[in-house]
Order: sequence, then structure tokens, then C-alpha cells
Amino acid sequence: MNTLMKIYFFLSVLALTGLASCSKKTESPAKATVADTTKAQPKSEQIKITAEQFKNLNLSLGNFSEIVMNEEIKVTGTVEVPPENLVFISIPTNGFIKTIFANTTLSGKFVTKGMILATVESIEFIQMQQDYFQAVAHSAFLEKELERQQTLSSEDIGVKKKLQQADAEFNSNRALIKALEAKLKLLGVNANTLKKGDISTIINIVAPINGYVRAAHINTGKAITSNDVLFELISKDDLHVELKVLEKDAYKIRKGQKIVIDDKRLGENIKATVFMVGQTFEDDTKAINIHAHLDNKQIEQKLIPGMFVNAKILTGTRTTKTLPESAVLRESDGNSIIVLEKQNTKEVVFRKIPVKLGATQGKNIEVQLAEELGSSALVVIEKGHFLSGMGGTVED
Repeated sequence: MNTLMKIYFFLSVLALTGLASCSKKTESPAKATVADTTKAQPKSEQIKITAEQFKNLNLSLGNFSEIVMNEEIKVTGTVEVPPENLVFISIPTNGFIKTIFANTTLSGKFVTKGMILATVESIEFIQMQQDYFQAVAHSAFLEKELERQQTLSSEDIGVKKKLQQADAEFNSNRALIKALEAKLKLLGVNANTLKKGDISTIINIVAPINGYVRAAHINTGKAITSNDVLFELISKDDLHVELKVLEKDAYKIRKGQKIVIDDKRLGENIKATVFMVGQTFEDDTKAINIHAHLDNKQIEQKLIPGMFVNAKILTGTRTTKTLPESAVLRESDGNSIIVLEKQNTKEVVFRKIPVKLGATQGKNIEVQLAEELGSSALVVIEKGHFLSGMGGTVED
């Protein structure tokens, strides 16, 4: 009995020991996992090289530059003209296109004010002239009849009703003549031509401004109505850039602010000035429109209406730390710079420091440091990627 009890006790102890060891084995991977996920990211990386390596690399070192940098808003927009410089030509009558003058229908053709672009034949135009001449001829009779009735009325011989009727007919005919004169003037007929008594069958379509043909909607023999647009002309006398500024930046915009347009078709850093700021937001884009003229009028004439542009509105200035763009290491895990930490006859120690990048100005870029460095700190300006590839000691 005692022997059986001892064997039972011995087996129980072995079982408990096995369970405890299994428990420890299953817990250890979990602890390792927690440790991996909570591991802090390194703040910087130390790079050590020998004095001989430093000499052979011939690294270029330099200091931070504190410069006054422009506060800017990046925007896009198009080249536009004011409404009065975009002209749609039509005539207030019906007819047929008789003649189109050479090349006037070609898009881009420059035309001068008063140039005849095409001619139109119109039965309505002929009828209008006939009505005018008949009204003029009838006015002489009505004038004599009015004078006769006035004479009779003054001698108490005539009937006042007839005098009133004669006066009404004379004034009505005079109004008809003036209305027909106005209609014919709209069609380009000169009043002096009308007085000669000549009837014209042709209406000249003339350019009302100096500008370029944007589009022509006619062909020889085509029937037209008073609602048809025959030509579209555009003048480049008041070209300007229309830019859209989002709601979050709208409060920064002021009349007179400078704009920089960077377009290879025009040149680099083309300057413009804001001359008008919109006062309402567009419903679909929640942006306001601002208008700017280029400072250089010769370059402004190179603009083409509808042309897309990228621009920066300069809203102010600030002082900030910058480095040449070549000093920044742009890597998959972020941007960084390399700073000289210490140097002696045997080794040279650098520190790789993560940075955030800001705006650029010229060849310099704004650098926002994760840790403060003195103004005398030496930064690797060129060949920093050679050092980065040498590896180093990570410091928490």
C-alpha cells in the first residue's frame, strides 16, 4: 500500500511539472509579439566612418540658411477675356448667305473693325426699304392736308374732328418713318443712302471690333434667321488670368497681391497682379474667382483664351530654415538630413535626422526638424546618399 501511494505521488508531481513547462512555452511567443509591436521607432541614426573614409568621400558640408520665404497658395485657372471682348454677330432679319469673303471664316483670322465678312440677300430687307420710301412719299401729302385743316380751323370753316384726324395721321406716319429708319440702320443702311432713293438687295455683315475669328457658322447659300449666330469674334485687348481659390484660403486674398505663373510656354516665374477678387462662392466648387493681369504686356499677348495655367498667389512672408534640395535624402521610410556630430583624427561621426519638408524657393527647400539644432551645425550638402548606404547605429 505504501509503495502504491509513493508511485501515485511521483506520477502526480511529473504531471504538474509538465503542465507548468507547457504553459511557459505557450506564453513566451505572446510576450515576444507584444514586445515587437510596442517597439519605438528610432529618432535618429548614428553613422561612423574613419577619418580616411571621410577624406576619400570629399563630402560637401554647409550650414542652414535663414531666408525670408513667401507664403503662397497654389491655384489653377484659365485665360479669359471680359464679356465685351467676345462678340457674336447676327442680323435682325431673315435671308440667304450670298458671299463669303476669302479666309474670313477661318478660325484665327484677324479682322479689323468695319471689315466686310460676308453678304446676305433678303426679301424682308427689300420690303422694309419699300415701306420706308412709301411712308416718306405719303408724308408730303399728310403734311399738306394738316396745313389745310389748320387754315380752315383758324377761319372757323373746317370741322375740328378732321383737323385732329389729319394731325394724328401725320404724326403716325412720321413715327413709322423713324421706326423704319432705325431698323434699316441696324442692318447697316446709311440715312444719306436712303435719301437718294436707291433700294439695296444686299446686307453687309461687318466686324464690330478688331479681333480674331473664333468661329464661323455660315456657308454660301445657307438660309439664316434673326436668331442665328453667323460669326464669333474675340479681342485680346484685355486678356487676363482667372484663378479659383478654395474657401479655406479665400480670406487671404487681397487686391494688388502678386502672382507667379510658372509655364514653360511663357517662361519661368511670370509675374501678375490681382486686380479683382470675387465676392461670392461658386455652388459646385466652393471657390471664389480672382482676376489678374500679367505685369509684362508683351507676354500677356501670348496668352490664348481658354488656356490652362498653374499659379502661386503670394500672400505674405516668413523667416524659416532652409537647405539646398541636394542635402535632403528622400527615402522610402521618409525624408532626412545628415549632420556632422563630432570629428577627430581617427573617426568622424554623423547623425541622420528625420525632417519634414515645406515650401521651396529657388534651389532651397524649407526644412522642419524633429530636434533642434544650432545655427552652426554642419550638414552634408552633397553625396549624403553615400553615407546613408554605409549604415550606422540606431539610437532611441
